[in-house]
Amino acid sequence: MRYLLVLLFQLFLFHSSIAQSLYKIDLKTDTKIAASVISLVLINEPFRSKIEGFSSDDLSSLTTENIANWDRYGLGLWSPKAAMRSDVFAFSSLLMSSSVALIPSIRSKKWNSSIPTISMLLEVNALTYFSTQLVKNISSRSRPYVYSSNVPLDIRMSRDARRSFFSGHTSLSASNTFFAARVYSDIYPNSKLKPLVWTIAAVLPALTGYNRVLSGKHFLSDVIIGYSCGALFGYTVPLIHKD
Repeated sequence: MRYLLVLLFQLFLFHSSIAQSLYKIDLKTDTKIAASVISLVLINEPFRSKIEGFSSDDLSSLTTENIANWDRYGLGLWSPKAAMRSDVFAFSSLLMSSSVALIPSIRSKKWNSSIPTISMLLEVNALTYFSTQLVKNISSRSRPYVYSSNVPLDIRMSRDARRSFFSGHTSLSASNTFFAARVYSDIYPNSKLKPLVWTIAAVLPALTGYNRVLSGKHFLSDVIIGYSCGALFGYTVPLIHKD
């Protein structure tokens, strides 16, 4: 709900005070985005409330026969350290996007210059997060670690064990880095650092996804779809706001 409140706040309180900018905060466009986020939240709630953890009988009856060959690598993996690394990479992605969103204010020395970029960043994260949550709860896919007896039983039986598809860490990481690269490229179209920025934007979520697989939290297909979804939101939102 914090995303919704902040999003509505920036739409209606700041809309009239935005000066000329590389990006345009349009009331019609951004109201549609806010409505989309609210719709995702409302649609998601019934699915979220229906998810239940595994029982011991459920775990004993699990089979890997329906898991595709390209996803079988994740079976049996379990690494809390890899999960922690994925947290670090995801946080680094958010730090990257937040830093780029503040560039207009740093350049102009006016705090409100970054209102459009900060607004877009909130939209990107809200769209990515809530769309990911909706798909997770609808698909209710078992995480790879569920199939491993080496994982603590309480973790295998938790509700979160049914929320594998698709990877939220990877989608949020990709949405933030691709947002950062897109905005940086728009602000500095002739910068020699653009190849480096785009390389970092591509590699950070890939590292996030790789560690999510190593941790046993996700299958390969989870992180590939998460990467694609996040990159799409991160790239597209600045594009539709260009003045």
